[in-house]
Amino acid sequence: MLTRFHKVLIALLVVQLVLVVVVLSRGNDAAALKEHPLLAGFDAAKVTRVQVFAKADAKPVDLVKRDAAWVLASSFDYPVDAAKLTDLLTPVAKLSAAAPIATQTGRHKQLKVADAEFERKLVITSAGKDVTLYLGGPAGARRTAVRISGDDNVYGVTGLSSGAVSGEPRSWVDPVYAKVPVEEISKVLVQREAGSVALTHELPPPPADAGSGSAASPPPPAADHWSAAIGDAPIALAAGETIDEQAISRIAAQAATIDLTAPADPKRSASTPTATITIERTSTGKATAAPVVIDVIADGASYWVHDRSQPRAALVDKSRLDDLLGATRDKLVKKPPPPPPSPSAGAGAGSAKPPGAAPPPPVRPG
Repeated sequence: MLTRFHKVLIALLVVQLVLVVVVLSRGNDAAALKEHPLLAGFDAAKVTRVQVFAKADAKPVDLVKRDAAWVLASSFDYPVDAAKLTDLLTPVAKLSAAAPIATQTGRHKQLKVADAEFERKLVITSAGKDVTLYLGGPAGARRTAVRISGDDNVYGVTGLSSGAVSGEPRSWVDPVYAKVPVEEISKVLVQREAGSVALTHELPPPPADAGSGSAASPPPPAADHWSAAIGDAPIALAAGETIDEQAISRIAAQAATIDLTAPADPKRSASTPTATITIERTSTGKATAAPVVIDVIADGASYWVHDRSQPRAALVDKSRLDDLLGATRDKLVKKPPPPPPSPSAGAGAGSAKPPGAAPPPPVRPG
């Protein structure tokens, strides 16, 4: 017969059993919280293709390995900056997480890792096999929601964010399309329908060797100079006008460094260009540096630009070349300052008084 005492003992035993189950469950959770690799066996060195999708219905940025080099297969095989690809694949290879932050399909859209709604989608080909990663929004402190295609689990990872994976082709290449150091430029010639403009760079001679043991201080370095010509003749200056060397130097700098907006089709016909830029360079030793010849064609808000010595072309924002292509005499010459106003300007006839003259005496009523 169960007495009240026996019932109390049974109740205490049940409580103890429940506590044991809770402790064991917490132990299992602790073990499950240990981080594990999400892409076990992934080898970045074996990757041969990476496709970056910014939207489900958008054309991806397609990076493909050709021999030992990477190119943008989606943008006329423009060379890829290998360091930028390494910056992507290194954290991908190290992806790890503990327990998933979501396990239900209904959470995918909320975390922006759904098949048709995501921040970024990566399709990585390695050893002939594709692995697809969906990168979503923030998932806690310095963590990003990530889901592997075919798995409902969503993980919060560090080291990789959707904002760092660009869907723009420009972000994967060297942004400088063409560059000639200004100190190597001897002349910039712009040929266009409105007539040619030549900007000539006169470099100072190299400093003379003062010789060992000379007590005399070296002279200050000589300055370089710029001059300009319109058509076939130097600019004729009117009285008080001077060549604006600062403006010419700034305009010539647009030819020295040309940054691209996006890769462009190098096979486009340039038989009738908007302008042709020829950059003549200083000789190096006994060798004469070959000139750089660049064809330019207006293309909407951009210029199509092709350096004839390169197998690739680029689109360049018009603002980067407008001053060079639109150079005119007025932009290359400093006008004399206007004359100071006359002291008598605006005064009535006969009202001018010599400086320092005393005012007339007051008239007394008669």
